[in-house]
Amino acid sequence: MRTKLVLAGLGVATVGATFGGIAMAADPTSDTVAPYAQAAATVNANGTTSQKTATIASVTHPETGSYCIVLTDLVRAYKSIPMATLGNGAPRGSDVRVSRNDPTCPGNSIRVTTGTDGVAANQPFYFMVP
Repeated sequence: MRTKLVLAGLGVATVGATFGGIAMAADPTSDTVAPYAQAAATVNANGTTSQKTATIASVTHPETGSYCIVLTDLVRAYKSIPMATLGNGAPRGSDVRVSRNDPTCPGNSIRVTTGTDGVAANQPFYFMVP
């Protein structure tokens, strides 16, 4: 009986690992699905995205450490509570800040600024509007 339970458990773990791997894999040529977020993206230090939901119209990188994330009409920036966290490539001492409808970015957008030790610097980050 114990052998059957162990094998059954391994089968469940294998299926979970397989499906988990598929869910986590990202195809940068298509939109990402984030079922519990209105908008989400993985933004590289140079301003390109490796993943984004269809509700993100564009991401621009107008100057060092500054990124403008323009949302589609399905998400209203002025009513959102955006969040960003630094990506794995950001060194210690780095920071990230988020603001809604900043005048330096287009309408219906979120501005994300990044830096290191108080100086503007390009850093990778994850972005989400829950």
